[in-house]
Amino acid sequence: VTEEAQYRASEDGGQTWSELRAIDAGEEKDLAVSHGVFGSHAGKLWAFHGAYYNHMDRIHTRAYSFDEEKGEWAKHGVVLENGFWALNQPVKMENGHWIMPGISAGPYSNTGTFPAAVAISHGDDFTKWDFVSIPVHEGLRMWGESSIIVDGTNVLNIARYAAKPLALIAKSADHGRTWTTMGESNLPMATSKPAAGMLSNGQRYLVCTNAAKNGGRRSPLTIAVSKPGEEVFSQVFVIRHAEHSGPGESNPKASLSYPCATEHDGKLYVGFSNNGGRKGNLNSAEMAVIPIERLK
Repeated sequence: VTEEAQYRASEDGGQTWSELRAIDAGEEKDLAVSHGVFGSHAGKLWAFHGAYYNHMDRIHTRAYSFDEEKGEWAKHGVVLENGFWALNQPVKMENGHWIMPGISAGPYSNTGTFPAAVAISHGDDFTKWDFVSIPVHEGLRMWGESSIIVDGTNVLNIARYAAKPLALIAKSADHGRTWTTMGESNLPMATSKPAAGMLSNGQRYLVCTNAAKNGGRRSPLTIAVSKPGEEVFSQVFVIRHAEHSGPGESNPKASLSYPCATEHDGKLYVGFSNNGGRKGNLNSAEMAVIPIERLK
């Protein structure tokens, strides 16, 4: 219950960062406001944060919008129930609605079934969302932290398994309203939250740890890409190894995880956590800036 939604800001492209600032400290009794995602719409920055009571009870998503003049976040309250925890930023679809991937979660367990899910907006209203759970085979154990790739009416959901280092996938052909049953792909992926999307040049990408037989470690941090206009990932680049001579913490046991990614001005900005080899979810935050040209 001690978790709070916090952020830092940079005014020089990520070279230096502000002091720690609060989005929501969870002022209700027994309320924790945890990690979330950001989305920009109509000149305004929005944040959608997973929240819960006590120890992962009544998980839900809360919405916030940033008032740049006041430098404050406006609270819009609970916008999604059903255990929905937003895990990648909302993406606008050609039908005018936005779609945001996440998980339908409960108290953490790697032996249960916690399906991937998506939220679909009511047009441009970021305070009203429909919850859509993605079907799974009975007995499939998964902790469905998920990401999406939107291509016209088609949406691909890529989700985390429970204990098996393999990406799970499901497809929708109607803007995320109905889905195929979630199943195994042939893509190695560590049991960690993925981040996926479509670049402006038509390349699909997936940020995670796409490595087989590495003992389930969350390193190296990688990005898999397709060729422009193609659906299949055909190359994997390493963004960063656990041991690293540049900025950030270097440790052979470092977990590089929970990535998010957004494209801006010819570059892909990838934010991720680094536990520095520590336990207890004590993470630092890092950012990699990748020129899109380097991913061809």
